[in-house]
Amino acid sequence: MLIPSYAAVKEEFGIPESLIAIPDAFFVLISAFFALIWGYYTDRVNRTKLIFAGAFSWTIGMLLTGFSLNLPMLILSRMLSGAGLGCVLPVGYSIISDTIPPDERSGWFGLLAILSSISNGVGQGLSSFIGPIYSWRFPFFLLSGISIVVVFLLFFIKLPYRGASEKELMDLSDLNLEYSYRISKDDLREILGKKTNQYLIIQGFFSIIPGTIFVFFMTSMFSLYYFNQLPQEIRLQTATIFAGMVGIGYILGNIILSYIGDVLFRRNKKNRVRLATVCMILTVPICLLMLFFITPVDVSNLNITYPDPISTIDIGTYLFQTIGEIFSVYPNYVLFLVFALIGSILSSGPVANRNAVMIDINYPEHKGTAASFFNLSEQVGKGLTLLISYILIILLGSIINMMIFAVFFWIPAAILWFLASRSVKEDMENKSRTLKERQQITLIDYIFELDIQMDRAIQKIQDSKYYILTDKDKFLELMNQGIKILNKCEKECKDRSITNIEQKAIKLRSKAKNVKREVKKIYRELKKDDIEPEIHRQHIEDLRQIRLRIGEWEKSTFGTIQTYYEDAYLKILEARLLRNTDLIKSLLKIYQAIEIYHRVKHLLNERIDHIVNIEELSEEDSFVYEKEQDLFKKSRNALWATVKLKDDIEDVLTQLKNEGIKKKDLEKTAELTSEYHLNLSQIILDTFGQNKKTKENLDKTLNKIEKIFEEYDKIYELKKLNVF
Repeated sequence: MLIPSYAAVKEEFGIPESLIAIPDAFFVLISAFFALIWGYYTDRVNRTKLIFAGAFSWTIGMLLTGFSLNLPMLILSRMLSGAGLGCVLPVGYSIISDTIPPDERSGWFGLLAILSSISNGVGQGLSSFIGPIYSWRFPFFLLSGISIVVVFLLFFIKLPYRGASEKELMDLSDLNLEYSYRISKDDLREILGKKTNQYLIIQGFFSIIPGTIFVFFMTSMFSLYYFNQLPQEIRLQTATIFAGMVGIGYILGNIILSYIGDVLFRRNKKNRVRLATVCMILTVPICLLMLFFITPVDVSNLNITYPDPISTIDIGTYLFQTIGEIFSVYPNYVLFLVFALIGSILSSGPVANRNAVMIDINYPEHKGTAASFFNLSEQVGKGLTLLISYILIILLGSIINMMIFAVFFWIPAAILWFLASRSVKEDMENKSRTLKERQQITLIDYIFELDIQMDRAIQKIQDSKYYILTDKDKFLELMNQGIKILNKCEKECKDRSITNIEQKAIKLRSKAKNVKREVKKIYRELKKDDIEPEIHRQHIEDLRQIRLRIGEWEKSTFGTIQTYYEDAYLKILEARLLRNTDLIKSLLKIYQAIEIYHRVKHLLNERIDHIVNIEELSEEDSFVYEKEQDLFKKSRNALWATVKLKDDIEDVLTQLKNEGIKKKDLEKTAELTSEYHLNLSQIILDTFGQNKKTKENLDKTLNKIEKIFEEYDKIYELKKLNVF
């Protein structure tokens, strides 16, 4: 938008001609830099929030541009607009790629390129036609107002799921499941490591240079050097129209070549890249011919008499008369138009297909970032071109010489497109294979998540039994929460035809509802003032029986882990009981307890790792997570205490061995003590304590066993294990 107003801005701020392109150069470079940041977070967070943030930055920047008082303020406001504009490409491409099937993407991206060109044309048109009348600032105020309306409309748009249009992920879309993979910093290396990405990103730098010079300098070239004899009132408008003739072909090319790209893609996955390569090669000679037919217009040769000045009402009349006379008096401009149309049509071939190609080879969570890398390459090329354009004009002698020089940058771009045609199929196949695997993993993860929800419901129902006698409200709250979760699981399973979990949810919900109904009836009876003591006792006993009945139902995974934890402690109790009759069996029970504690610790570690990987925990998930961590710590401490108990008992056995009592002797002694209910220590002392010193040593060693278990009891503590 600022380009047609360069002359007005230069005059108002007193800017040297060498600095006039600086605001737009910074606009382009900042846009490219922020596109990379926007692109990364597009693939990582909620895209709606990013759209609002980008639109806000763009709108504020446009307003500040209109209010700029000097060059530094103009540069800063353009940078702010550029930061917002950088959001459009990665977010827009990511959303389009998730909406449009692969074999239609060229057409839609071609349409997007057309809309982009039209918007650029409208922006330049506003500055060219309205700017001279209402001031160069007015178009910026107008577009900022339009931006505010667009931001408001965004509130009513629902964005598609990530990866929704990928053929390999269609089963997820059918089940209304979201592709859950998100980009990480490690993925950046993978994106840049793909050969096709490398070729397209690098070619973007070269291919943008000619287009940048044509867009930014074609109007100025016509106005300053070829149409400079035309009256000032219509000079800029005439130059803009002739420069816009190039844009017409660009729009037609995006329509035609994007459609051809989709048709060819259905036949062979490489054809989009091949089409872009051919178009890029042919663009070079055609555009050189276009520039060859541009000649200066001598106003005296035109059959028009211009009034001085031309009134605002007559500007349109004289403008179209002038254009007609130029084509009549200078037929070479007809050839200029023909080659401009053909050249711009061909130059749009890579543009119409490049974004579709990049999306075809990148994962859904990489698309925004990959597009940003490509955009960065293009915008760096564009920004550097603008920064050194004044130097190039001086070195090459004129704008048209700079344009001729720029056309040759399409040659390395064509070579890179050719190289991309050799790698694109392999990259697409790798992506397809990985997405199929990820779809299976996502489906499995979803089933696992349903199992977790079922587990949560079971846990709540099981925990409700702890409160059935002491806290009526807590019992009903937990029971209602469990039933609510089961209802949700049943609905989701029914919608997605997951029959086994659905039947399980229905069965458990029915049992829970019956129990809740039964308990509520008992609670109502207990509230009566005239209830007899015997009936009161009977109702309390009924509640105890219901509690036992709930305990016999299926336990949750966490409940099962709790049971393991309790079982391990029971093994220690058995070991304590056996210490006076069979020390070997007592040690065996301790070994079993250690094995169970290891298993409990491992199972809890898996559950905790799963929860840690969830980005946002609900309040309930956080509560369960704390409980699981608490049990994990207790299991770890219990394991440590039990291992110490084992080591201490083994030390006792070693000391007994040193006193001449072997394992076989203990086993034989244990047979007697178990059969006749005798004390193991006394039998050992009577059998092996023949002399006083040996007897004292044995007595001292055997007394350690009791102290070892007493010390274990101080370390270890078994707490109530309900979660909710």
